[in-house]
Amino acid sequence: MNGSADFIDRNVIGWGNRGWLDIIDFILEVCKNGSLKTHIMYKCNLNSKQVERYIQFLLRCRLLDEVKTVEDSKRQLYKTTDLGRKYTGRYKELAEIFN
Repeated sequence: MNGSADFIDRNVIGWGNRGWLDIIDFILEVCKNGSLKTHIMYKCNLNSKQVERYIQFLLRCRLLDEVKTVEDSKRQLYKTTDLGRKYTGRYKELAEIFN
């Protein structure tokens, strides 16, 4: 993950009024049982460009996995990994501290 901080600075921060950590947590929650990109986009209130950037970032960080719905299909589910579940657990612990 060399340069991941640079990627975050350039491509994630500043994508709207919500904090990028909040958005990541929400995406990971939506994807716990698997979700299509369009479902992530609508449930997280992101546009297609934003959702693509977040998904690519989360895939590189191994917080999400791509799962084909059917072998020959281009449709893919995105599913939260064990590492992603760890992130959401810790994120909620921190949120409790600050609330």
